[in-house]
Amino acid sequence: MIAPLVAVAMALVFLPAWSASAHPAGTTGLLVTIQSDAVEITMQIQEAGFTAATGYEVTDQAALDAVADNLMTFILHRVSVADGVSTLTPTVVASPELVPVNGENAIATTVRFADPGRSIEGAITLDYSFILDVVPAHQVYVALVSDWNNGQIAEGDPEVVAVLGGGVTEVTLDRSSPAPANGFFSVIWLGMLHIAEGTDHLLFLSTLLVVAPSLASRAKRGYRWNQPIPLKKTIGRAALIISCFTVGHLVTLALVSLGLISFPTKPVEILVAVSIIVAAIHAIRPIVPRGELLIAGLFGLVHGTAFATTILDLNLGFGEKILAILGFNVGVELAQLIAAVLVLPLLILLSHARVFGGFRTVIAGIAIIAAAAWIVGISTDQNSALQPVFDQIARFPIAFYLALVVIVVGLWYFARTRRPENASAEKSRTEVLQP
Repeated sequence: MIAPLVAVAMALVFLPAWSASAHPAGTTGLLVTIQSDAVEITMQIQEAGFTAATGYEVTDQAALDAVADNLMTFILHRVSVADGVSTLTPTVVASPELVPVNGENAIATTVRFADPGRSIEGAITLDYSFILDVVPAHQVYVALVSDWNNGQIAEGDPEVVAVLGGGVTEVTLDRSSPAPANGFFSVIWLGMLHIAEGTDHLLFLSTLLVVAPSLASRAKRGYRWNQPIPLKKTIGRAALIISCFTVGHLVTLALVSLGLISFPTKPVEILVAVSIIVAAIHAIRPIVPRGELLIAGLFGLVHGTAFATTILDLNLGFGEKILAILGFNVGVELAQLIAAVLVLPLLILLSHARVFGGFRTVIAGIAIIAAAAWIVGISTDQNSALQPVFDQIARFPIAFYLALVVIVVGLWYFARTRRPENASAEKSRTEVLQP
């Protein structure tokens, strides 16, 4: 409940993007990455168009390997890239391989264009006539993965920037004022967007923060929550929770982004959902005192692995990747602080009402249901059954957040702990009678 409302209340607007890897059947997709010293182009050439242009019929990887050298020579004579200074020299960095695209076989290969010893400068001009010189009606979808120095970085599928065909074989990618700082600030914003639209990450954080105004104490059976606690202590606990989560996800964000370790995607996504369930169980009844810090740190490692997918998808050079890790983490922390600023005052207020324990349990229950739905969706390769609910909340962010504020204030007003009506009078009378 809190997490999706916080996400949309941040009022972060997302721009839709069209994936080149999902370009229409029978076409070619070009994924363009502009690095500081090179331009990398990954080509996804549908088999039908490939056969029409080359006469080769490739039925398996072995057949493709047999003609790979001739194929790349053929392609490189029909594909060129130039920046504002000169034409760049191509180098094949990924040999051709058969990959499925839209249920059809496609030939995928990656070529790096550079001028050794200098940086990429000015606009990028791509001339691609492969297949188009034989089949002019063929369509080539050009998508920009990232342009670090120009600040063009986006999460998710690359944005299609041009469609070649029908006699058009050239496209120029304008670059206004390229500088490394552009990429750094863009990736900070990307980190904020990732948290804002990452309902799973926000729900995990919110389920941890909901116990910030409480302390665990020993009971007859295990532990139980007690609240309210002093304001300063609540803020300190919230800061520690966020810090432990930060340390955890920063470690794996760096290690995975730099290629030092790797994990399969689906198990990581399931573990992210499991982390929400564990945090929710702890919110209902403390597992151990200060267990929220342990949960934040350990499962922060899992969330960091999920964050790293975004950095890897940008296909950055080593130096750019280091800056991206730093900037992305800064963005994540800024978004977490915004979430805390939005949520914590409401939790502190409600912790002074008798219903806070019930409220905390309801939030934990919602988190468990959402996480279970995510696990089912991930396991079956489908969207969560609750996705339409989150989509509706995202359509009306401010309204839903204000509704949350009204609910919390209403609960506090009608269930706040009141002193007896004659308490003040009795206290004054006692003070008067004392010598």
